[in-house]
Amino acid sequence: MNILAIIPARSGSKSVKDKNIRFIGDKPMLAYSIDHALKSKFINRVIVSTDSIKYAKIAREYGAETPFLRPKEYSTDTSLDIDVFKHCIDYLDRNEKYNPDIVVQLRPTYPIRNIQDIDNMIEIILKNPQVDSVRSITVAKETPYKMWLKGDNGKIKPLINTIPEGYNLPRQQLPTVYYQNASIDIIRTNVITEQGSMSGENIYGYVMEDNFDIDTEEEFVQASSYILNGNYL
Repeated sequence: MNILAIIPARSGSKSVKDKNIRFIGDKPMLAYSIDHALKSKFINRVIVSTDSIKYAKIAREYGAETPFLRPKEYSTDTSLDIDVFKHCIDYLDRNEKYNPDIVVQLRPTYPIRNIQDIDNMIEIILKNPQVDSVRSITVAKETPYKMWLKGDNGKIKPLINTIPEGYNLPRQQLPTVYYQNASIDIIRTNVITEQGSMSGENIYGYVMEDNFDIDTEEEFVQASSYILNGNYL
């Protein structure tokens, strides 16, 4: 069983400058995701997909492979995960005749993970052939049943209207809602190559308590403090 971890680490960042290689604790941020993948009992190959020679060198120093540099057209602010992953899978097929059965996405902006969560999620997809993908989720702090869309005329309408006047109900009477926390995605390769999807139709939600995705300077400081206090998983 070939299980490939792909860590997408493009260069540059508008919110936190060069956050993928910025030191957090004692090493660059992307090194944490490499370490998580290498410590998994299921993952047997780790590749960093980057458009930067500098990033690639750092990735190799921490144990990942960088068999290619990602093309610029897949390295913009609006690039889609599906294009990044298709490029990697196609490259490996063309140049190495290597075809993973399962692909694991570990975003480099998530330096704090429990490696057991990675293995638990892989085990779910291995034991359930009907599952296309497993995605990490966290309970949402705000409920979308009390969110609104505002028109140009000033009128508003509920974002979700499956429950009559759900916006007027106590939160306790509304369904528990989850959001994807961007920590771990497990996908069958054929879902990517044949369906052109990063999830497929049968998606299993793996609930996690924490969310350490870094997109702002404040989140970087919080995660750094967490690691420096000895809480690194």
